[in-house]
Amino acid sequence: MAIAWTVRTIRRRHCYPPTWKRWVFYLCPGTLIAFSAVGLYAFVETEENYFYIHSIWHMLIAGSVGFLLPPRPKPDGKVTPLPRRKGCGYQLCVNEHEEMGLVDPGTVSINSICTS
Repeated sequence: MAIAWTVRTIRRRHCYPPTWKRWVFYLCPGTLIAFSAVGLYAFVETEENYFYIHSIWHMLIAGSVGFLLPPRPKPDGKVTPLPRRKGCGYQLCVNEHEEMGLVDPGTVSINSICTS
């Protein structure tokens, strides 16, 4: 995370994050969540509640990373349409005997209706 922030600061040539909104809505909550996870790990976790507290610790750390990662770069305005596919790329085959539940292993035939 520190590497991502450093790279972003070098590319933009000013300190990251530049706005107070980023601090208030992302960095402060992310830091608070991370410190609460460390507090749970350090002071609350015991052998009896290890599985519960450790699971909560994982959720808190994952949530804090979501807050602390920098946002995606904005698109440069060159939006290209996605290539369209014709059809869905597979065939749906229906065996009439299977649909009615009349399949007998000795008399199975390959009479099926295929549609695309």
